[in-house]
Amino acid sequence: MNSTKDILPIHSDDKSQIPFSHLKHLFLDVLFNPKYTIGADQFLKSSNNSVSLSASITDSSTITLHYEDYEGHHAVFSEEGIKRLRCIAATLSSRNELADCAQMYTKHRKSVVNLVCVRLREKLKVETVCVFTFSDELKEKTQRWIQVAKICVGTIFAIEKCFYEQIFGDLGSSEDSAANSFVYIIEGTAAELLEFPHSLLARGRLPQRPDILLPLCHELANLISHLMAYFDQDVCPAKAICNFATMIMLRLIQQIANILSVTEKHVLRELSTRPFPGGGIHPLTKYIIHHIDLIYVHRESLTELGSNDNRDPPEIPGSHEMDGGLVFLKRHLTRVIEFLLQNLKFKSNFYGQESLHCLFMMNNVNSVSEKIKSSKELEELIGTHLQMKLREKVELAKTDYFHRSWGEVCTFLKGEGLKSYFNCDFFPGRSTRAVKKKFKTFNSMFEDILQTQEGWIVPDLQLRMKLLECILAKLIPAYNHFLERLSRVYKVKRVSEYIKYSVKDLETKVLDMFQNKY
Repeated sequence: MNSTKDILPIHSDDKSQIPFSHLKHLFLDVLFNPKYTIGADQFLKSSNNSVSLSASITDSSTITLHYEDYEGHHAVFSEEGIKRLRCIAATLSSRNELADCAQMYTKHRKSVVNLVCVRLREKLKVETVCVFTFSDELKEKTQRWIQVAKICVGTIFAIEKCFYEQIFGDLGSSEDSAANSFVYIIEGTAAELLEFPHSLLARGRLPQRPDILLPLCHELANLISHLMAYFDQDVCPAKAICNFATMIMLRLIQQIANILSVTEKHVLRELSTRPFPGGGIHPLTKYIIHHIDLIYVHRESLTELGSNDNRDPPEIPGSHEMDGGLVFLKRHLTRVIEFLLQNLKFKSNFYGQESLHCLFMMNNVNSVSEKIKSSKELEELIGTHLQMKLREKVELAKTDYFHRSWGEVCTFLKGEGLKSYFNCDFFPGRSTRAVKKKFKTFNSMFEDILQTQEGWIVPDLQLRMKLLECILAKLIPAYNHFLERLSRVYKVKRVSEYIKYSVKDLETKVLDMFQNKY
């Protein structure tokens, strides 16, 4: 940094002789003079600054907006401007005359911060107080508030803190108002940001929507941690903001704890009996999969619930080495999945055919199992015991489906009731009729299965292929055995003339099953 003599436009070797009024005038000139400001993008690209603009917003017109869109309202100091302000501030500090200029700086920068944040909220239609009619409207408003909060706290406040530290850092004592003035620059905007979640939680009843409140909890936790860092000074406004933020967070955590409890009850008590078309994924299963995903994404914020949950936890395998917060999440997810399994079993009873009952259970349980397998961290959170239980249920349902759908066909193909030529089952003129009857019976059984299960689905491609391979692995050998025995036992020439489905035809027909979409 240049010396005071180089920076200040005063021809004096003794800076102590410079009148305070003149220094104050110079400070104000730099503070308000446009020639000492630059664009925010230039400031952020400077090698001396590490503030990152990570937050962006997409409005209802699908236009992505960045902080740079508001830089015209945010006066950003050039390097020369910062050097001049620092030099004047250092001179005033050495003479114990810094307080007035720090107060002027604070007042000016507070108005700048307020202006840019107000313009940001106006552009994205984010109210200070949360007012909504429908849940989806609340979701959109919450998402917009989250993005505004990210830009304000993560970028605008960070830039202001960078300015303040470069100009006033290490100047004044800890008791000096100049050392604590940064708090006053951002306290008004911080309080307005917190008013949104505060007004939301002040409502009598909130929608039981984890997809709205979990992201809000996650972002509010991050916001509060940043605010705590900004408001670490021991002054009244800082204490008030921190206490306000902590109170909001605790109320939000309690609200989410209530919602998680309601979710568990909802899964168990959702008693709709209308079969879902084709035995596909039931809406309740989709809801739980989405819920599991939300819990996983926001697990760091939700671990705080564990310390506030005083219930006596049931014994859960694999939870002994987890901390309290993770045990809480594991317990919640375990209950939700167990309740879902009970409800799915109840709903499966309303499918008319037993084989469709099995297909429904296989599809739905598998979808939950695959969701857990999609993340190593989620697998560790859920634990191996419950995962094994889910896989066993999928395999059991798949085996039951095969026996109920194809068991009778395979038994018939294996030749029960067929007698050899030497046991006198052959008589002239009867062999042709017998062969025709056997083929007609098989064709009818096979076609009946295809027709009955024409609208059934297995949406998971990997599961579908495993199921079809299981069918073919038992059906094709049995069919080959069937053809060979008919030819050998009944001594009919040109048995192929009576074959409607070749082995290749069977494979093609089976592999085309379960590909419907709903």
